[in-house]
Amino acid sequence: MLIKNRKRAVYRGALSLVFVFALSALAVLSPLVRAEESPKYTWKDVTVPGDDEFREAIISPDGSKLFILREDANTGDMKLLISADNGVSWNSFAMPDSANRLLVNTDGSKMIVNGRRGEKSFYMSTDGGHNWVKSNNIDPSNNHLFMSPDGSTLARCGDDGETPPLYVSIDDGQTWTQKGNICPERVLDGGKMIAIDGTPSVVKRSDDYGLTWTSAGTHAVYDTALMSISTNGNSLFDGHKISLDGGVSWASIPAEVPIQKVGDYITQTGVSNDGKKLFVYVRPAVMDASNLPYIVMSVDGGKTWTSRGDNEAGFGSVYSSSSASRMFAMFYGMTTGVPYYRLATLPTPPPVAPGGTGSGASGAAAPSSGASTTTTSSTSSKKPEKTSNLAETGNSVWLVSGLAVVAVAAGALVLRKRL
Repeated sequence: MLIKNRKRAVYRGALSLVFVFALSALAVLSPLVRAEESPKYTWKDVTVPGDDEFREAIISPDGSKLFILREDANTGDMKLLISADNGVSWNSFAMPDSANRLLVNTDGSKMIVNGRRGEKSFYMSTDGGHNWVKSNNIDPSNNHLFMSPDGSTLARCGDDGETPPLYVSIDDGQTWTQKGNICPERVLDGGKMIAIDGTPSVVKRSDDYGLTWTSAGTHAVYDTALMSISTNGNSLFDGHKISLDGGVSWASIPAEVPIQKVGDYITQTGVSNDGKKLFVYVRPAVMDASNLPYIVMSVDGGKTWTSRGDNEAGFGSVYSSSSASRMFAMFYGMTTGVPYYRLATLPTPPPVAPGGTGSGASGAAAPSSGASTTTTSSTSSKKPEKTSNLAETGNSVWLVSGLAVVAVAAGALVLRKRL
């Protein structure tokens, strides 16, 4: 009798351990499964008032403002349109003659534009575009401007942005100091800069406002012409390879960009600060009504991709915020040639607290706080992307654990019956 009771105690203890393990696995792995669910971009049409000719567009690095530079076809007057509500409404501002090369800082509070070609000036606004202050002390042959994300550093190189020498200003362009003989691809905060050396195809970096430069690494860049650099300078992407350490090391993206037809080619790339969100703009070798450009996007560092086509687009450009949670696209109609605009917004999933399980049983992503409340007119209908191996493993454990719990319950009933 004593031996029989001991056996029962051992069985109960073993089953209890299995039960505890099953519940622990559920608690640990369930947030991981939800964390791997990839959010999807939601696209909507953006209506821009007026019929002036499109010149430039940009989105502020923080994604809070959209900017469009347009020209009156009859008078040549330049206008700047700004939206702070995802394109629902726009404010229009008169611009200096022949304003071009619009640059904005992180939140769009500081803007600069070049003046008329050959003019020794650029213009700056710090009041939302209401007023523009002219600066007259730049060389017309050295007037391609750069601005750091925080707006504290201005730099300029030859009119093409590639011909040295490099000049730098830290007082809004009042005074300029000549630095080195390399022109940057991107000016960062704190005197840091990044340049792409096309001959050996390596990334160069400067920490002293462009005075001296060092090679970031020895790995060759796949395509310098398509190189995109994140706002913080940490992530670089050329459509085939990616660097997450400022160009020191490079790796091929996990999955190649899916091209629809042989001969299609990438014309533009983009990368977020964290290197997880990537996009490429692809054009067909021969463009016609059945072969139109398309955007290919990834939100997991290039592991999976989704395509966004348009049966009206002829060609255009895509502009992204620093986080790539917003993309502002301009296209020309294939038949009409009239520009039209679309905005993509990526929902931001709620953070999962340590030991927590997210928000709600479904783990649904919550919309970004800056997202427009208007109804989107064009929503991506792509199928859900395949989850990573981690998500698949978690799901398997979830199912196995569920069966284990059932087995434990059944075993307990059997023991009770035998007692």
